[in-house]
Amino acid sequence: MPSVPVTYRGMILVSTEYKANDRVLKFLTRDSGLLDIYVKRAGKLNSSNAFISVPYMLCDLTCSDSHGYLYLKSGSIIESNKNIMNDLDLMLTAAHFADVLTDISRQSDNSREAYELSCYAYYHLADKPGKRKLFLAVFNWRVLTILGLTVSYSVTNDTQTEISDSGIYYVSVTGGEIYSGKREGSNVSVLTGKSIRVLNFIASSEIDKIFGLTVPDDMAERLADFTMNSLSFQLEKDYKSRFVL
Repeated sequence: MPSVPVTYRGMILVSTEYKANDRVLKFLTRDSGLLDIYVKRAGKLNSSNAFISVPYMLCDLTCSDSHGYLYLKSGSIIESNKNIMNDLDLMLTAAHFADVLTDISRQSDNSREAYELSCYAYYHLADKPGKRKLFLAVFNWRVLTILGLTVSYSVTNDTQTEISDSGIYYVSVTGGEIYSGKREGSNVSVLTGKSIRVLNFIASSEIDKIFGLTVPDDMAERLADFTMNSLSFQLEKDYKSRFVL
């Protein structure tokens, strides 16, 4: 007996070819986590399902279950985020988001926050492409927060003095330590006190506020580099090799 169709709202993270004219989606939802959805005849001319060939869209997809597999029956686009596909740097950044979201959403406990993050991250990346590096930093640090792997920096480890906006600090990407005195090594980043305050804000604030940040370009670049190194270390995967910041 055929299953009753169910409609899922979610983000298309990946859309890949499957057989001759079909595709399979990695579809991130709020309540059902990461789903594999099979789409028949998506590659055929004038197919009503051709729209799912483009990733990074927020959609409503109605699916039926057949022998444990989900098959698309119909769908509609809620937010296309289409500007992402017009720029190579945006596409690479969006692919990084998808890669990380796929990795962390394999655990159902993370899927709600991961889905919410995906909605904000892709929308703002498409809407304000000039802030790509800042959004990269915001995304990376918020992911680590979801996983419980961020540190709230308040005092230095070497002197136990409070972090000041005007200070220069040496921050370890491997252990969360922060020093006012100079430290050497590939796992140490140099950040200003204002940058540290931005990281604390990303970790502690409501998600609808963190993508509204505005910082100088040089700070955004340093934060993107630091958070990418931190993410790669904590998740034991070289995310940075995908593209040059």
